[in-house]
Amino acid sequence: MSSHAHNGPFDHTDTSWELEANILQTATRISTQVWQRDLEQLFHHAKERYPDVVWEVGVDEDEDLPPGASTQGLKKVWGHRAIVHARAPPVLRNSYFSFPSAYPAGDHGLRPELEGSIASSTSVSSPRTASPFRASSSTTLAHSNDAPFRYTNPLRLTTSINPTLLANELKYLYTGKGFGEVYEFSNALKHVPDDEDADVQPVDKLRMDLLSMGRSRLYSDVKIVLTSDFGKRRVIATFWSHRFILASRSAYFADVLSSWPEQLSSTNHASTTSSDLPILSLTSPPFTPASLDFTLGFIYTGTLIFSDRSYGLSTAFLILKAAIYLSIPSLYDEIFVRIVQEMMHGLFHPLINSKQYEHLTGGAWDAGGCCCQQCAHRAPRLLAFALEKDVMNRFLEQGARRALVGLFGEGWCTPEFALLQHKDREAALKGVGMRTTVTNVFPLLLAAERGLRKVGTVIESWGDVVRDMLVAARNEMDELLVRQPYRCFERIALSAAAVLIETDKVGVDDGEKVEVILAAALRGVKGPYEACRLSEVALLSAMWI
Repeated sequence: MSSHAHNGPFDHTDTSWELEANILQTATRISTQVWQRDLEQLFHHAKERYPDVVWEVGVDEDEDLPPGASTQGLKKVWGHRAIVHARAPPVLRNSYFSFPSAYPAGDHGLRPELEGSIASSTSVSSPRTASPFRASSSTTLAHSNDAPFRYTNPLRLTTSINPTLLANELKYLYTGKGFGEVYEFSNALKHVPDDEDADVQPVDKLRMDLLSMGRSRLYSDVKIVLTSDFGKRRVIATFWSHRFILASRSAYFADVLSSWPEQLSSTNHASTTSSDLPILSLTSPPFTPASLDFTLGFIYTGTLIFSDRSYGLSTAFLILKAAIYLSIPSLYDEIFVRIVQEMMHGLFHPLINSKQYEHLTGGAWDAGGCCCQQCAHRAPRLLAFALEKDVMNRFLEQGARRALVGLFGEGWCTPEFALLQHKDREAALKGVGMRTTVTNVFPLLLAAERGLRKVGTVIESWGDVVRDMLVAARNEMDELLVRQPYRCFERIALSAAAVLIETDKVGVDDGEKVEVILAAALRGVKGPYEACRLSEVALLSAMWI
């Protein structure tokens, strides 16, 4: 796996406005398309993807051809019982397996465990984690010690089913499309009453079936065990899964599974209990039960919206890290977009370059994005996350830095902002300085005043950090007002400053506004020459405010 950072979705230098406007729809559409493509590849390469059943429909048992082969050449059809049991209507399911089993007596295969879920009920929270690009030992193969592991060849069935019909039916089970004019199969799929599944699209039905397959542990052939990486290793959570799904959806899992001992990768088990399954071990950090549960849900369904469960920003960060670690680009892109659009309310247009951003905002200080309290608390965390060595996402960084500038004032009055590294706070201060223009000076002064009032009630030490930053930014505004009073006031009628002042956005009445401006002028006076401008500022304030 490459250790270089993934910079975000649609990573190119000429990012279009249309792309940003439709980025969420684009990312979710691509996730679905990649998922469908992976499932189709699984169907066509079932023999190489850990099959546990093969239907022999020809006379030459030595000739193996894929499911999509012609009727004349098709001799064997390879598949996975979990797919058939999860997807096929009962009448067809019974026809697939109504032949003598190849298993020895007493070896019944892994039975579905309907009480299970993709994740075990164990759920232990974990702090935000360090780099997922850690030593290869973070993922290891182990065997359960409480029961022997048994092997068997795939279930071999001899059938008189028409090979073309069988292949087309299986393709539909794997992909939700492509069975063409198989009339009998189409009718069988309509066994569910109209009021239950009549309006369910094939792609949605496929998602539901595969999710149910994962949650029920239906013919699972691997366990993913999440262990603590601190001190004595202990099991945090256990997930049941299917090698053929993992290998088809994740380059990382495909590599790991292909490197397992030959007896595990080339044969299939029929163990009587789930404790007999081989174990794939992942460590926490970087994984947590919640992030891995959502990641596996995405692997099975091609979407993060596969249930009513929701996730917070910390889990979103860990899902993104899981996408990097497990090499799932479509998951990376979708969680990136959901962080930007849903959790950061657009994040001040992170995908457009500086020139486009200036054109969009017209140089206005806070016109580029959302300044709500949620964004104020999250923007510093997002910047710190984007700068982590195992993330290094330039789009998230760019959006977070723009957000911190736009949040100047009350938006800086959070412990998260104070906890940023000094250089990152200084960068935010520099950004506000670049926005301290004759157009923005009055709204910035009023925002600084309100921020200082808010932080004045904070008794914790972080309040002192914020106060110093607000005062440092305000000093530049004071000096600009004294240097160019006429230009500052003449821009009021032509700029967003007029709107901010007239609509009382910052909650300061007219008298207080004059006081704020005069106080700024007093602070900005550096010598006798500038002192004469105090009367000018006072007069202009009376005229415009």
